[in-house]
Amino acid sequence: MTGIIISLLVVPLFSALLVFMIPNSRKEIFRPIGIIFSLITLTQCFYLLFSDYGKTKFVILSNYKWIQSYGLEISLGISGMSTLLLLLTSLLVCVSLLSIGNEHAESKGFIGSLLALHFAINGVFISGDLISLFIFFEALLIPMYFLMGIWGGENRRYATIKFILYTVFGSVFIFIGTVYTAVISYGANGALAVDFDSLANLTLTSSQSKTLFLLFTFGFLIKVPIFPLHTWLPDAHVEAPTAGSILLAGVLLKVGAYGILRVSIPFFTEGFLAYKNFVAVLSVIGIIYGAIVAIAQIDIKKLIAYSSVSHMGYVMLGISAGGYLSIEGAIIQMINHGITAGALFMLVGFLYERRHTRNISSFGGIKITMPRYAAIFLFTSFASIGLPGLNGFVGEFMILMGSFNSYKVLTSIAAFGVVLAAIYMLWAYQRIFTGPISNEKNESLKDLDIRETLSIVPLVLLMLFIGIYPSYIESFVIQEAGFISETIALFKDIK
Repeated sequence: MTGIIISLLVVPLFSALLVFMIPNSRKEIFRPIGIIFSLITLTQCFYLLFSDYGKTKFVILSNYKWIQSYGLEISLGISGMSTLLLLLTSLLVCVSLLSIGNEHAESKGFIGSLLALHFAINGVFISGDLISLFIFFEALLIPMYFLMGIWGGENRRYATIKFILYTVFGSVFIFIGTVYTAVISYGANGALAVDFDSLANLTLTSSQSKTLFLLFTFGFLIKVPIFPLHTWLPDAHVEAPTAGSILLAGVLLKVGAYGILRVSIPFFTEGFLAYKNFVAVLSVIGIIYGAIVAIAQIDIKKLIAYSSVSHMGYVMLGISAGGYLSIEGAIIQMINHGITAGALFMLVGFLYERRHTRNISSFGGIKITMPRYAAIFLFTSFASIGLPGLNGFVGEFMILMGSFNSYKVLTSIAAFGVVLAAIYMLWAYQRIFTGPISNEKNESLKDLDIRETLSIVPLVLLMLFIGIYPSYIESFVIQEAGFISETIALFKDIK
């Protein structure tokens, strides 16, 4: 099993280096190489899913001495939540590579950057210590910087700099927290042990726990992003290329919530109990704010970006409630949002390639010329809204049910966000697809081709499968959600 874990880093990194070394004259093989290696990683993730570790809480499987004299180690491990996120990442990388147009498919810099991003994301989800988690957390910035800064839209420089500044600013707090934790660990154990097993046995004072929770959580919340730390997200989504937006919404936003579930709550539980109400309030504000602002958007990509702010607010509300059902729902909603948001950004990318505009008013009646595209967009919109029978309903329903006992008023307000989601998604669909064709440029639009259909179909099938059979995905997070909620409940009892 250790070999599989290591290969989740080696295969994407090797594929990225391989693409970078191939001469530009062989541009026709860049995309096939990326798809082949992403399928290898996807197969490995499926193997993990059905292994003994696919349904457990986090287990460290390997340790590597780094600075032996100070007891610093690099640890790698896996859990049910990690496995699902690794599987989601590999799937989105694969379909992103398949979905991109020839301009990006024939650029080894673009393909190599996507594969390097895959390497860094995998590193975050298998890190078993604070140091490697921080390293991979920062490594995400490098390929995203190039993807946005080189292949982004007209205002890509502004959006890229804003994204980097926000993320690096948050990373400073995570770094300070890591150093502070290592110092505390050295005083207690005589070693700078910051692996997750050592942290689980580390005794912290009330002041230390609260300080460390604030340091780590602030950095993670910027990545979520939570209101009012969200302002980098719409600009990043609008200016990023389609594949970058798919991975940004599908996976990178989950890194922040993952860090809170993996580090902030289990190891600094007293700090979580002290500040969870504040996080819950910000989460609900984000739900309503993101939905209302989405309604006002005239750019379909920015509309979906603000919808992500709203949907991730549900995730943070479920985490803040701290109950078994709400945390389980939050983890499931992380997966569900990754699927639906990734699909929506992919669909917007297909439309942009045809018309080179994302302005909603430039369309109207295009279901006449693109019936297959219109049907898939409507299906995905229903999943994003949370229509019963589709994946979006499952996570949000569990979050609202699980959060109600802890936050009756906040949960009631958050439930109204479902109504607002229906307004902005269905109104956008109406303006883009229904009625007569109002612009002659839309009369010659081609429907989805085979490559584009193959890219989106796996995500559509997952929306339906999870919506009909949610207990299957639930089985992979039961132990982890139970462990986190029991840790919170046990700490409450002790206090």
